[in-house]
Order: sequence, then C-alpha cells, then structure tokens
Amino acid sequence: MNHPSPAPNLQTRMKTISETLMDLRREGVVIDLHIDDANRLRVGSQSTTYEPKEVRMIWTRRFEGQSNPDDLAILYGLQLPDGRVGVLVDGYGPSSDPDITTFIRAVPRKTPEQPDPESAPHPE
Repeated sequence: MNHPSPAPNLQTRMKTISETLMDLRREGVVIDLHIDDANRLRVGSQSTTYEPKEVRMIWTRRFEGQSNPDDLAILYGLQLPDGRVGVLVDGYGPSSDPDITTFIRAVPRKTPEQPDPESAPHPE
C-alpha cells in the first residue's frame, strides 16, 4: 500500500513581513510610505505628498501572526504618479490605523487597461 510521503520542508513557507519588506527593497520598491498629519501620503521625509486619487493600489499582502494575534498586518502596494511603487504598512483588523484606512478606501484600484476607443476595431 502506498502512503503519501510527508510534506517536505520546502521553501514554500510564508515569509515574514520583515523578509518581504527586505525582498521588496532589493527589487527597488520604495518602502517608507506613510500618512502625514494632513492625511496625505508621503514618501519618507520628502516634501511631496499625494492625495488618494493620485496613486493606484496595485497589490495587497496580508500577514497573520502564527502565535500572536497582534502580529496581523497588511502591506499596500501603491503606484505613485511618477511610476515608482511604494509600500504602506498598516495593522490589520483592530490594530489598523484609522487614518490609513480612510486613505486606502479612497485609493483607486488597478484596473485592466481599457482599449483606446480610437484604436478599437469598428464594425463595417
């Protein structure tokens, strides 16, 4: 009788939030996004700020602590107007920041490219 082999300890384990942020940094993703006192998105200490409608959410990644419910977090991948991608980190659930939640709810989600009406085929 064949028994299934035990699951090998593959590299498929979930990465921690710290490991994920390090990987993103190596890929050139801007990490230091935050919501300032005026509820605008800011890159680090730069003076440029963005309204929700000026950025696009292109991905999210949720983390769940295996041993501590306080380890719940979510990463928001946001594309800035200049094309750079940054990460905004927030708590998840009861530990979320209300200012980040308000900002994120107003950010447009990435949608598939709409065809240019001028380049669309015309019926004959």
